[in-house]
Formats: sequence, C-alpha cells, structure tokens
Amino acid sequence: MISPVTLPCPGAHIAEAARKALPVLRTERLVLRAPVLDDFAVFQRLFSLPSAKFMGQTPGDEDIWAQFTNYAAGWVLRGDGMFTVCHDDTIVGFVFAGVEPGDQAIELGFFIAPEAQRQGFAFEAANAALAHLRSIGPDMIVSYVDPANTASQALVAKLGGQQTGTLDGSLVFSYALDGDGSPEAYS
Repeated sequence: MISPVTLPCPGAHIAEAARKALPVLRTERLVLRAPVLDDFAVFQRLFSLPSAKFMGQTPGDEDIWAQFTNYAAGWVLRGDGMFTVCHDDTIVGFVFAGVEPGDQAIELGFFIAPEAQRQGFAFEAANAALAHLRSIGPDMIVSYVDPANTASQALVAKLGGQQTGTLDGSLVFSYALDGDGSPEAYS
C-alpha cells in the first residue's frame, strides 16, 4: 500500500512556513486549507470508495497517491491546488482548485465524504473555492462532471456553471469569471 513518508524530517519547519503563505478559506461552518501529509489517509479512503467511480475508473493506490501529490505540489509549482475541507477539525472532504494533466483550464472539483453529504458542505466549500479562483484571475474556470453524476451536475448548476462542451467523456461546465454569470464570461 502506498503511504506518505512520515519519518521525522529536520526541514519540517520549512514546509510549515510555506503552508502559512497559502490561502486558508473560512466559511460559516468550514475551513479550507492546504493539505498536510496526515490528510492522505482520508483522501485515500474517499478515493477508494465505490462513489469515486464518477471520477473515471477506480484508481489504484499509486494513482491515488499521484493525485494527492499533484494537487499538493500545485501550490508550490503553479499557485493552485487542493483544499482540505474541515468542519469542527474533522476532514469532511476535498475541493480541487487546480490543474491536472489533460485539463483545459483551472478545474473546480469536489469530493465530500459520504457521512458528511447532504449537509450543504459541498456547496459551501465549492462556492468559497470558486470565489478564491475568481480572485486570482484565471482565463477560465471549469468543472468536469461524469454524465451519470446528476448530484454533481446539480451542484455545478447551483454554483452557476453552464455546460459548454465535453472532454474525454466528461461534461465540461464553465463558470463566469466575474461572479455575476454574465454571458460574455463564457466566450
């Protein structure tokens, strides 16, 4: 099984200082922060669940680790990445505000633990991440949604996403960059 290296590291203070420079988003009930190594256990559990089928084929441990490290490294390499979503110091899921191989634009994605669903956490967290993405001035913000995932399609619509195409079998939803939903934002 793939797992992060947890040996004591004399440079841990450098990582902690770097994380302090990254955005932390706060909503009424949630804190969205950059991931730490200890978050991987929850990330791995969630991405091993049958509900992860909407994200393509069921990923193996190495694929899950690659996803986790891609989004964590994005903060240092590109200035975008993954937020760990916490409610009362408990991880309830993850919001992706970054790029992975094959993406056409900055992606807004979300994955909330089954036990934390139907409480509005996905909308609250994704809405905060969307506002953050808008604030950094990207050329485009999209969500890629499996055509069978009607729950994610409803959430994306509630966030203001408009279907603008397909990519590799996924529906592509684009968001207005200015937050007002004006049509010129989709051109």
